[in-house]
Amino acid sequence: MKTVLTALALAGFGATAAQADCYSIYPQGAGQEPVPMVGYSVTEAADLEGLMDAPPLAEGANAIACERDSIVPRLNDFELVRYHSTPLLISTGEGENAQMLILGFQPAMEDENGEMTEPQYRVQMAQGGLNDDERTGIIGALEGFAESEQALDAYLRAQEQDS
Repeated sequence: MKTVLTALALAGFGATAAQADCYSIYPQGAGQEPVPMVGYSVTEAADLEGLMDAPPLAEGANAIACERDSIVPRLNDFELVRYHSTPLLISTGEGENAQMLILGFQPAMEDENGEMTEPQYRVQMAQGGLNDDERTGIIGALEGFAESEQALDAYLRAQEQDS
């Protein structure tokens, strides 16, 4: 996730955020600026029935950055980070009030002792701080992802049975 953050800092994402809602973000060292995802909304794509389609990332990009009214992840943001392995950077505010949250997902994997780790969402504040309401909202969103995942899994199973 640090490579994404560095790419944002180098590319000046905050200065251009008013031009589009979401941007394709490149890894550190790519030397490319964020590319506006004109007409694309993570929120709208994730709110459609079933699993959202893979996002239309620019070639070589590995994350999406979106300017939103709140730093708190939305109900279906898990679809992007878990099922499409695409970190989501949520940005809000300007200047001293600017905040940026990075939301990612780490699948289950074998640790150095040969034991399997649990899959988990990863959240990092890359810029700014959180007030109590935002902290509570982020925790609630992460806890709500489990219920949303179960609902999506049930929907997908039902679709398979109908086919």
